Amino acid sequence: MFIVITRVSVAQNSELPAQNFDRFSFGVGAGLDYGGLGCNLTGYPQKNIGLFAGAGYAFAGIGFNAGVKFRLVSNRRFTPYVVAMYGYNAAIAVTNSPNYNKLFYGPSVGAGFDLGSHAKNRGYFSLALLIPFRSPDVNSYMDNLRNTYGVSFNNDLLPIGISIGYRFVLY
Repeated sequence: MFIVITRVSVAQNSELPAQNFDRFSFGVGAGLDYGGLGCNLTGYPQKNIGLFAGAGYAFAGIGFNAGVKFRLVSNRRFTPYVVAMYGYNAAIAVTNSPNYNKLFYGPSVGAGFDLGSHAKNRGYFSLALLIPFRSPDVNSYMDNLRNTYGVSFNNDLLPIGISIGYRFVLY
């Protein structure tokens, strides 16, 4: 009769398995999702869906935005996403006449990508192109300033916006 004795050892690892995505982050940057030049808080109740709010200086006042971010998380450093938000999407700033400064609010959508590891590093870059859906009130206001007060505009409103920022992983 043969007796087989097997020794089994279990190694206990005190580290938790690494998650491959961030759950809560704080960003600083420029773009509609940052309220202009400002900051943004994003929380992910599910790894692919994030809710965010941003506030910042938008040249004509303080801009605010809030929305949802849908991302395709993988173990790679490149994470594409689409975003939809509501908040400031046009700023009219009149030099030497701040009483004519005005922010306009409405929906915006866009697509972008995060560049960097969400889990291994404590931060990553985020870039996006955004399309604001502006109300006709924006052009009416600019026309009124031109025709009534003689305001001339050096720049037209761009049909797209760029968002660039750096995000710090908080959790």
